[in-house]
Amino acid sequence: MRQAIAILSHDNEFTEEVLRCFSIDPDDPDQLKQPLLVGNVKALLDDLALLDSQDWKVDIATELHNIDLEKVLENNYALFHIYGIKDGALIKAINADHLQVESRYSARSNMLDYYDFSKFASFLHTHQMDTFARSIWEQLQNSIGEEKRCSARLLYHKEEGKYYLRAETSEQGYKNYGINFSVLVALLAIDSYAKSNEDIVFIDRYSVDDSTIDLSFQFSRQISLNRGMSLSLNLLLNNDEIRQSAVSMNAMFKVQYDKAGNSLYLKPSSYEVKPGQYITDMLTYTHAMKVSTVYEKIQTLPVLIAKYIQQVKDNAESILTIKDPQIIKDHLLRKVQKARKEEFVNYKESVIQKLISMEVQTVFDLFEVLRSVEELFGDDIRSRSFWREKLYETLINKGKNE
Repeated sequence: MRQAIAILSHDNEFTEEVLRCFSIDPDDPDQLKQPLLVGNVKALLDDLALLDSQDWKVDIATELHNIDLEKVLENNYALFHIYGIKDGALIKAINADHLQVESRYSARSNMLDYYDFSKFASFLHTHQMDTFARSIWEQLQNSIGEEKRCSARLLYHKEEGKYYLRAETSEQGYKNYGINFSVLVALLAIDSYAKSNEDIVFIDRYSVDDSTIDLSFQFSRQISLNRGMSLSLNLLLNNDEIRQSAVSMNAMFKVQYDKAGNSLYLKPSSYEVKPGQYITDMLTYTHAMKVSTVYEKIQTLPVLIAKYIQQVKDNAESILTIKDPQIIKDHLLRKVQKARKEEFVNYKESVIQKLISMEVQTVFDLFEVLRSVEELFGDDIRSRSFWREKLYETLINKGKNE
C-alpha cells in the first residue's frame, strides 16, 4: 500500500481525497503496511514510475493562432512553433517566451484536424509542398481570429533535455484526473472488493504511455454454470488524459466452455442500475466533471463490481437454455452484415465468410466458431471489443427469447 500510494501520488493532486474515499489514513503506518490484494501490481507500478521519471508534463494556456506549423515531417510528425508563452516557470526554464517543438504520438493530427487539415498536409508533404502547407495553415488560423483559446500539453523528455508537443487539451474546466489518479482509484476499489468477497485479482494485461492507459484486471473466482461451463470476470480501465475523454471502467466476462480451458469473452454494452434503467459504463467520469461528483462515483465501485458480477451470472443462465445454436449464429450473422462501426468495417467480409462456412449443431460448436472469429482481429483492441459486445447481446438476449 505504501509503495502504491507513493508512486501514484506523482502528478496527482487528489491523492488524499481518494484515500479518504476508501477510509485510508496516510499517516497510519499499520494501514500502509497492508498488502494490496492485486497480483502483478509491482510491474505496473515500476513502469509508471519509470514513465514519470522520464517525462515532465506541462499544460500551457495559449491561443490557436500562436501555434504555427513550421514543417510537416515523416511518419505523421510535424514541427510546430509556439509563440506568446505566458507560463512563468516555462519561460524561466527555456529563457524565452516562444518554443520550437516536434509533435509526439498523435499530436500532429490532433492539432491539424481543427480544420480537417491533417490528411491534406500529408499529401502536400509527399509532393514536396511543405511551404504551401504552412501558408494554408496560417490562412486557416487567421480565419478564426484570436479568440480560440486552447491548452497545449508539452512533454519534457529529461534524458534528451527536449520539449515535445503531446496534444491540445481542453482548457475550460479540465481536471487532471490523470493516469496515476485512475490507477489509484482502481487498485483501492478492487482491493476493497477482494477483501470483502475473498477473491484473488491480478493484472493480466496493460499498455501505458505518458497520457493513456488500458489495463485489465482478472478475477480468479469462477462462477460454475452447468454443462461444465464457468464464468469469470475481467475489469477494464481506460484513461486518455487528452481533451475531455472519459475515464471508464467496464467489465468483460470469460466463459470457459470445456475441460481443455477453451474460452470465449463477452462484454456487456450496458449495465442495469435498477429494473428497466441502464447505464453504458460501470463507472465513467470526464476530465471536466466536478471533483465531488467523481468521489461519489468511485466510493460505490466495490459494490458495483459485486452487483454486476451477479447480474451477468443471472443473464448467463440464458446461454444454457439455447436449444438451436444455428439460430443464434444466423442472428449474429445478420448483426455483422448491418454493422457500420468504422473500426469493424474492414473485418466484415472475413467475419461473414467465417460464419457462413461453419455449421453448428451444439453450443460447443457455436462457441468454437465464435472463438475462431475473434482470432481474425489480431491486436485490434477496438474491433475485438465491438465483437465481444455483439456476442453478449446475441447470446444473452437471443438466448432469453429463443
